[in-house]
Amino acid sequence: MYKKEWPEYSYLSSTMGFRYCDLLLGQGKYKEVLSRASQTIEIAKRNRYLLDIALDHLSIGKAHLLQALIEKKDDFIRAAEHLNLGVDGLRQAGQQDELPRSLLSRAELYRVRRDFGRAQRDLDEAATIAERGGMGLHKADCCLGYARLYLAMGEKEKARESLAKAKEMIQKMGYHRRDREVKELEEAIP
Repeated sequence: MYKKEWPEYSYLSSTMGFRYCDLLLGQGKYKEVLSRASQTIEIAKRNRYLLDIALDHLSIGKAHLLQALIEKKDDFIRAAEHLNLGVDGLRQAGQQDELPRSLLSRAELYRVRRDFGRAQRDLDEAATIAERGGMGLHKADCCLGYARLYLAMGEKEKARESLAKAKEMIQKMGYHRRDREVKELEEAIP
């Protein structure tokens, strides 16, 4: 359908492209995301589409983070650069509905780098926005983020509580895209 409407573009772009890249990242396909988002960001920059630029930075940042984790490298410079540009870009574009997603991704980077204070701040901001906006899926993602953060900090009881909240929300909403993450956390928190 997209190709019929815009045959000059090879890849999905904007919100649709971001969601597709997010799906690919969930499958570990960071190389494909880097290829796609690197092309679509050029189109977005030419057209000065703030939202699209920010979402592409977010996709690229998440792909670099996943790449570093899979390849077991401690080089998070590109991930940090693009995630920061994604957060800042979504703020500039005035996209409160997308901002929690970017804050959650950056909190993941901070957690991996063991910068727990910054991870906590980004999770807190994402949770506040999600609560205010009635964004149930983001609220569940925040609880999963808190569970991972508390686990990394060695606070297993808090991690269990956050995981329990997340599981309850996920079940209630039928948000089964997060089932694998729930299972991984259940195995990691004895």
